[in-house]
Amino acid sequence: MDPAISRYLLYILALAVVFGAAAQFSRFCLLGGMRSYMNARDGGRLAVYVGAIGVAIVVTTLIQWFATIDLSQTRPPYRTADFAWGRYLIGGLMFGVGMVLARGCPVRSLVKTSQGSLQALLAIVVMAVAAYAMTRTALFQTAFMPWVGPLSLDLSTYGIPQQDLASLVGGGSLVYQVIAALLATVLLVVSWRWLPLRGNVSAWTGVVLIGATVGLGFWVTGGAPGQSADMASMMQPMPQEGLGTQSFTFSAPLGDVLYFLQNLDNTSTITFGVVAVLGVFLGSLVSAVVRRDMQFSWSMGVGEWIRTVIGASMVGVGSVLAVGCTVGHGLTGFSTLALGSMLSLAAILLGAWATLRFERRLATTCDAPDGCR
Repeated sequence: MDPAISRYLLYILALAVVFGAAAQFSRFCLLGGMRSYMNARDGGRLAVYVGAIGVAIVVTTLIQWFATIDLSQTRPPYRTADFAWGRYLIGGLMFGVGMVLARGCPVRSLVKTSQGSLQALLAIVVMAVAAYAMTRTALFQTAFMPWVGPLSLDLSTYGIPQQDLASLVGGGSLVYQVIAALLATVLLVVSWRWLPLRGNVSAWTGVVLIGATVGLGFWVTGGAPGQSADMASMMQPMPQEGLGTQSFTFSAPLGDVLYFLQNLDNTSTITFGVVAVLGVFLGSLVSAVVRRDMQFSWSMGVGEWIRTVIGASMVGVGSVLAVGCTVGHGLTGFSTLALGSMLSLAAILLGAWATLRFERRLATTCDAPDGCR
């Protein structure tokens, strides 16, 4: 492997290890935050997720303008003029429902796997298989594209070049920076009210580290390291896969990991996503061991196995359909002010909320004298 590509991948690995460790010790989890808020109106855990979005917006905006990183062409294309609202909504809803059934999103499942959860490991495997089927086989083109493809709006026909919020209102760089500053401020203030700094330094450290790694991911891939890797790749007999300006997402990359495991002798299959998945797992594992936070769980009933498989399958399919997950859209895409990422995150929240409410109602019914008959 060319030294420039090796350095590029090492940068990504370092960021991913930090992300994983921070996700572990801050208990970063959108689903867990939603459960806590719905059950006890405790927004502390949800604040970690919301705050990380705010930090990601700040860091990504600073990197975009001061390091002159072009975010108009990313992997995936968050700001594309092709506003695929059908994919964002349907995939997001599917992901949200599946996330509840699988007991976690991809990144949370990676963290729980590093702590010893067999259920989370099963979820990761199934998510990887589903994502692989959607990205490496004809499943998406044959089963989904014919009907979801038309559910899209070409913004360029209305004179709108991109789907970021500033472009939608016809503004330039100054408008973009103002919108980013206002949005980040609102998110961070809300997080601060839910999670005061006093007594929650560890959680806020996680907020800052997770948000910062998302922004720095764009710097690595779109800045000098990424450009050097791209130039080196063009000189290789087999160009490196997955290069381009991007940052963290965890659903489709699980499929990349499966593809890499099938081609271990081909280093060109080591993508950003493969390294990110490995790094998050390692970072979380180190954090869990240091904090003595291992929670081995190896027993599950048949019903829980079935639930996990169904939920994880929905997560894998839904994330590829929506072109992102709770991190890919929720943090990375959101940090570029892409409307599609915001719509997808809203759909994920709606799907998860509806499923959590259904679970609560079902539990209440089953607790009644004549329940669950």
